[in-house]
Amino acid sequence: MAPLKGRARFSDRTLMRAPDLYCPICQANIPLGGDEKPGDEIFCTYCGAPCVIQGKVDAPDAWGAEEDF
Repeated sequence: MAPLKGRARFSDRTLMRAPDLYCPICQANIPLGGDEKPGDEIFCTYCGAPCVIQGKVDAPDAWGAEEDF
């Protein structure tokens, strides 16, 4: 039986998962959809605080959320 799909040559870990961000106000986890980038405005799902993603595009593990009032 043939496999359904061929094996990938490589995988890009930066595209496989979104980084974990936390609200600077209430420390709740802010889930990301995966298409966000630094400079985008996001909102805390718990307290509703507006935040901006800070960091470099090529280093998503070092991203952070900063309050945007």
